[in-house]
Amino acid sequence: MRLDDWFLTGEERGNGSTKLAAWSEGNSVRPLIHGATYFGELSACLAGLGKDDLLLFTDWRGDPDERLTPDGPGVASAMAAAAGRGALVRGLIWRSHLDFLRFSSAENRHLGEDIEAAGGQALLDTRVRRGGSHHQKFVVLRHDRDPGRDVAFVGGIDLCHSRRDDAEHLGDPQAAPMPGSYGERPPWHMALPLYRMVVDPDGRPPRLRRSSEF
Repeated sequence: MRLDDWFLTGEERGNGSTKLAAWSEGNSVRPLIHGATYFGELSACLAGLGKDDLLLFTDWRGDPDERLTPDGPGVASAMAAAAGRGALVRGLIWRSHLDFLRFSSAENRHLGEDIEAAGGQALLDTRVRRGGSHHQKFVVLRHDRDPGRDVAFVGGIDLCHSRRDDAEHLGDPQAAPMPGSYGERPPWHMALPLYRMVVDPDGRPPRLRRSSEF
């Protein structure tokens, strides 16, 4: 199969403003199975961000106190710490429906407030149809002085309660509100790919594609 049978070409994307090519080759992709695996990797990557590095993320639901590892830190603390070290933290979070409808209005707002208090920026996104939501979930980390460390977590795990489960499926100790039939700690099975990106020698932003190894 040809790449242009799999991906949209530049012409098909129809975005005359972008400077990014439609795809690149040579990127590595590694699947991360279970939220606990992802959160552990993300925690280590966030701790490695420093001055002038860049953290970009989108989220459907974000609980500021959700621990990335059993002993912490929480999501908001880890991102705020990166901002405190001089990293540029930029987030786009869904402006949720109200909590009494079992959504996450307060949680998403507080996550943004914690990040902004540390010097980052987090916008609440409400550009959806009435009753709808966006469902974007990714984290991109760029390193100003070492582009070879750039990574992107793309494809499906929110930074929130109930997601830090592992292969035993005993559930996240910080459980999100769920119907009682799921138990006190509902199990949660998910996976997402970790992309390690090829960076152009002239410093243009990286372009992502799924590698054949995934």
